[in-house]
Amino acid sequence: MGLFNRLVTPDNIPANSKTFDILSPINGKVVSLDSVPEPIYTQRLFGEGVAIEPSGYQVFAPFSGKMLYFPELACQMRIKAKNGLHLQIQLGMDSHLMMAEGFKRLVKVGESFEQGQVIAEFAIHKMKNTLTSTLCPVTILNSEKVKGVHAFYYSVRAKEDKIMSVYF
Repeated sequence: MGLFNRLVTPDNIPANSKTFDILSPINGKVVSLDSVPEPIYTQRLFGEGVAIEPSGYQVFAPFSGKMLYFPELACQMRIKAKNGLHLQIQLGMDSHLMMAEGFKRLVKVGESFEQGQVIAEFAIHKMKNTLTSTLCPVTILNSEKVKGVHAFYYSVRAKEDKIMSVYF
């Protein structure tokens, strides 16, 4: 397993923990980070999390927070929850090679957003025609600060279904 493996199951949830649920930012099917064809994700170098095979075209805020990083290429964003959790959302593998074509930023760095707000859009058809993988890893950048992460692997609706429960 990876450097920051903090995955838990219902049988080994950390005792006396506060729970923070992360709703899906994208419509699609949730899979393990081990399915991502990039070692930086399978080795958990960007932290623990899941990947989503997208079926939509919008990225919704999985919680209320602030945009920390969202470069002009618009294919990767880092957001911070009010409780200090840092989350990275990557839209496809090697999507930086698309040079922002097919990606649209709707929230700027430094701006706050509310849970469920659309923070970005992407052209799924362009991603499918251009990228080696459209998987979208959603990882906890500060995984070392959490006691555990319970991932949920199923088809999800953005803004409605949770993809992870984080234990502090």
